[in-house]
Amino acid sequence: MVTKLMHLWKSAQSIQVRLICYLLLVMLPLMGVSLYAIRQSQALLIHQTSDKTYAALSASMDYIDVIMGSIENISILIASDKEMNSILTKTDTIGKKFGLTMIMNKVGAISAVNQFISDISIYQQQTGTLVSSSRTGVRKVFFDNEDWYKRAYELRGLSVLVNPENTPDRFRNLDYMYNQDNILLVRAMGLNRPGYDANIVSVSIKREVLLQSLEQLLSDSGSEVFLISDNNDLVASSGRFFTWKWMADKRRSFLAQSPNKQQEVFISKVASSQSSWSIVLVQPKSSLYQTSKQIQEFIFIIIFISILLALLISWILYRNITSPLKMLSRGMQQIRKGFYNVYLKKDRNDEFGFLVDSFNQMAQQQGYLIRDIYEQQIQRTKTDLKFLQSQINPHFLYNTLDSIYWAARNYEADEISEMVLNLSKFFRLSLSKGKETFTMEETVEHLQYYMRIQQLRLLDKFTYEVHLAERTKKLNIIKLILQPIVENAIFHGLEKRKENGGNLTIVSDIEGDRLKIMVMDNGIGMDEDRLQYIKQRLAEIKANSSITTEDTNLDLFGIRNVKARLLLYYGEQADLLFESKKFEGTVVRIFIPLDKPTEPEGDDFHESHDR
Repeated sequence: MVTKLMHLWKSAQSIQVRLICYLLLVMLPLMGVSLYAIRQSQALLIHQTSDKTYAALSASMDYIDVIMGSIENISILIASDKEMNSILTKTDTIGKKFGLTMIMNKVGAISAVNQFISDISIYQQQTGTLVSSSRTGVRKVFFDNEDWYKRAYELRGLSVLVNPENTPDRFRNLDYMYNQDNILLVRAMGLNRPGYDANIVSVSIKREVLLQSLEQLLSDSGSEVFLISDNNDLVASSGRFFTWKWMADKRRSFLAQSPNKQQEVFISKVASSQSSWSIVLVQPKSSLYQTSKQIQEFIFIIIFISILLALLISWILYRNITSPLKMLSRGMQQIRKGFYNVYLKKDRNDEFGFLVDSFNQMAQQQGYLIRDIYEQQIQRTKTDLKFLQSQINPHFLYNTLDSIYWAARNYEADEISEMVLNLSKFFRLSLSKGKETFTMEETVEHLQYYMRIQQLRLLDKFTYEVHLAERTKKLNIIKLILQPIVENAIFHGLEKRKENGGNLTIVSDIEGDRLKIMVMDNGIGMDEDRLQYIKQRLAEIKANSSITTEDTNLDLFGIRNVKARLLLYYGEQADLLFESKKFEGTVVRIFIPLDKPTEPEGDDFHESHDR
């Protein structure tokens, strides 16, 4: 039980559970002492019961020894009677009739004055005559082949106990002698004197008389008592459950299972020093504990009330001490989740009330501080984003005007007018009345004007294709995020090809929880050193930094501008990746998380066409 409570205490997250565990741990010694007291009281009760029972059994055994000693003396008196022994040696008919009458009168008188004796019988072996003190009188019977008769004759002076279980068929007319309610004490007539024939005297003793002296030992209806002879024969019994294993146990008292296995019983045993007879008393264990049952119930009630008090005290402590702490803990969890407008209700003026006031003030101040820092960060981000955005337009305008200049030298005015027309459309969409984001469809439409200008400039040295996944067309991205990438692909890849057949491909799709945009060209590509340099420069750009505005190195300005704006607007989940092989081409991948708003901002957009 202690181990379970310690495990519960270690794993418990609630202070209330720990309080209960502490109180129960404090009560454990009391419970242990109470249970130990119950156990010791039971052991003491068994010991006292054993002593008292042994004394009662000894007294009953002495009483039975007196009875059996009296019966033994009567049998000796009859067996040594000279007159009866003399009559039994005569075989003439007249003397026999007179002698039998005299024997019957003698044994009848002895039987009548002794309440323990139910019958006295004299057996004359020569004539097979049985003379009884009962009303049956004289019977013809032969006992010569009976074991008990042979044993009585062989002992010649010592008595033999006969414990009849039933009446043999050959002795049906002697049911008074083989009555199961009696036991027989048999002795040879004449004792050990020579010259006498094998005649015997049989004294019948009522089992009821012996049992009455034992039944006073029974304390309740569940107890049983047994009288055992020196030959381990069951002489008298008040019950049915008896086992010889109990007799083999040498202890005078012990606990054992009843033969029917339904209960535990307490066995007490005493043996006579004179006759070697034994008395076995069997008492249900539950009846012995009956006297201490009330005390045990009282102790269990105390334990139960103590547990209830522990639970009540823990609840009171929880309500008055741990409940405010739990409220403060929930408030701290709310602040940890970012809810700085949390307010705890104050209903106490003690130390816990002071803690609640302090917490509310701390939460309010924390909220003010976080909002100030957040607003400053937002303002700084917007300033950086607008600055980077403003840097794109002059840079792009310079390259575009340069293209128009070279086209004016190489082409007729028609091509120049088309370039100027596309340029005007490009600027019109770039301004877009202050919009910061476009859908993918609008972005590609914007790029098509620029790519057409470059086609005209390069005499259709390259073609371009656009493949937008249907589910990406309505997704919003910040403006001018693809134009610097396309510009680099044309100026540093496709334009430097020696032959025509250049191709520029723009592909969009959803990958996981991010929008993926790929810009691929089959230009001259770049060597490994240049590729690693670009990757290193891009890796230097971090979110929430101002290195783009502070860096005076204008190398890779366009793509670094794109990476900085991606991180500022979309956070660390956005990314810009370069892959390239010399003379094979370049692939640029842009990843934009989808947890930002992706709905179009209200302007119509035009369907883009691959070409």
